[in-house]
Amino acid sequence: MWWGASPYRGDVRPLERATGRRLDIVYTWHGVDQHRVPTPKERRLAEQGRFIHANIEAKRFNVRGHPVQSYRDIIRGRFDDSLRSQARRVADLDLPFFVTFDHEADANKRYHTRGTPREFVRAWRHIVDIYRRNGADNAIFVWNVTGWEGNLHRLPSLWPGNDYVDWISWEAYNMTGCELQPHWDHVDTFEEALRPAYEWLQREGPEHGIDPGKPIMIGEMGTVPIPGDPQATREWYADIPETLRKYDRIRAVKLWDGITAPTCDFRVLRDRHAARGYLDAADDRYVNVPRQAREAIDEAMELAEDARKRARELHERGLG
Repeated sequence: MWWGASPYRGDVRPLERATGRRLDIVYTWHGVDQHRVPTPKERRLAEQGRFIHANIEAKRFNVRGHPVQSYRDIIRGRFDDSLRSQARRVADLDLPFFVTFDHEADANKRYHTRGTPREFVRAWRHIVDIYRRNGADNAIFVWNVTGWEGNLHRLPSLWPGNDYVDWISWEAYNMTGCELQPHWDHVDTFEEALRPAYEWLQREGPEHGIDPGKPIMIGEMGTVPIPGDPQATREWYADIPETLRKYDRIRAVKLWDGITAPTCDFRVLRDRHAARGYLDAADDRYVNVPRQAREAIDEAMELAEDARKRARELHERGLG
């Protein structure tokens, strides 16, 4: 089981210092117009032994305000140059690199707003084809949706196909008291949040052509501080490893360590009860790769990097 995060402001250090361990996988954010994916920072994180999961938004990140881009323009090739550049940089990384296009396509704010579900599928396939044609065989494509129970009926029309998806991912949130969800007056445990999509995938996925045997990732998870019940906040996080043991197809889980409004604060280290539960969970053997295994992985990655450097040197000298 990989333990990861979309860290606050992209900085992995606070979470890693608090837990005394490296994140296994780091979630990052980009636009279809950006050429430098992975960035030098992402490359360093990957070479230090973390997996990178990049969400490529249907937005222009090189433009102020990150304006939304239609799926139709992506399909027509408007961003092929930047996408080809991304693919070549991913290929050059020569390490596994997870890629999502426009996560949460089933969410109300995105569904039928950037294009139709059919256009989303065509844009997804267009991007995957560009990556593959440009040598990014190390790209692992992750279909990431909200997984909210009220959105499950939308998923079949957004499915790009088994040949275009390697992992399936959704989210597990509790937003009790969050001002952006005024009707959320209950508490969903981590298990209650992830279970509807898991059961839907196993039960109904095959009839829609979705392979339920693909590996699963909880792409984002977290709770706001639960009003009036700090112990419940701690337990929300502390119970995560035990819950994951029940769902054997889940191979990775990532914290969303951010804030969207004053009462919608998921920054886990800003609340001592949330922090305590998160630290307990991060220390559980189920989500913590043993030190010896991590050292072996580090050594293998160092040897691979040395081999790549040697190959480049031989090539420059005309010997390879």
